Amino acid sequence: MARGAGTVHVIGAGLAGLAAATALVGAGRAVRVYEAAPRAGGRCRSYHDPVLDHVIDNGNHLLLSGNRTTLSWLASLGAEGGLAGPGAAVFPFLDLKTGRRWRLDFGRGRLPLWLFDPARRVPGAGPGAHLRLFLTLMRVPDTAPVGDLLPAAHPLMRAFLDPFTVAVLNRAPDRAAAGFLKPVIRETLMKGGRACEPLIAR
Repeated sequence: MARGAGTVHVIGAGLAGLAAATALVGAGRAVRVYEAAPRAGGRCRSYHDPVLDHVIDNGNHLLLSGNRTTLSWLASLGAEGGLAGPGAAVFPFLDLKTGRRWRLDFGRGRLPLWLFDPARRVPGAGPGAHLRLFLTLMRVPDTAPVGDLLPAAHPLMRAFLDPFTVAVLNRAPDRAAAGFLKPVIRETLMKGGRACEPLIAR
């Protein structure tokens, strides 16, 4: 079809639909976006969490600095200056059921030195367990459920893989395919701490 010919119909005004519409407009196409919800943004929304009994602003999605595709999209919109972060790949955790706190600190370099410091990795799991998890994830078939990688009671499942999978894929590990998680690991953890820095909207 010739440049600018015809209207492209985009179903859904979530982030993927909006990104597709942006790219199409940039390519000179006429675009019409359809959304069933009363707002654009898809899962980027606020909702009431019954456990915390608070309204959670889920619109403020966490990005990692290694997410080049999203950062490029924001740059195309002139919105790259709208992100802020701590300048370090450090993630504090709190288990609401047990009150236990810990943090993941990926450092700044490409070498995974954080694996060898108990204060910077998941408690109850040594460097070998962390490495086995990442290697297993990269080797399993893309259709394998993430939940099959570790037993439910494994420290890395509850303290890392479960929250990481939900944060990245919006699905529990038993309902998430490993193939969707692999590119995220490649773009972030496998590139070191500089690719793992958290970024949020200002």
